[in-house]
Amino acid sequence: MTTLATRMRALGDLEDFDIEVLDQSGNAVDPKTNGFAKYDFDRRAKGSMTVSEWKDKRFSATYGGYGCKVLNADGTEAHGNTKLESVRATYEEQ
Repeated sequence: MTTLATRMRALGDLEDFDIEVLDQSGNAVDPKTNGFAKYDFDRRAKGSMTVSEWKDKRFSATYGGYGCKVLNADGTEAHGNTKLESVRATYEEQ
């Protein structure tokens, strides 16, 4: 079984940003939790996609029973209307 931490690392490597996975109650899921499916995308999302669009089209399509927060490099949550290129830029600045 693959842990959530492994899946989050692979997703972060592909998308160039980090996320925090949430359960249906909005609580953070333990990264040691097993049984998460592979993030089924080969290319990162376009920078013009918003955080909300990414969550709907990519994250929810793969991990339907969970929610997530898209994180800026400083650990703050990126707003839903933020473009992914802006989120990624926060990681380049460090």
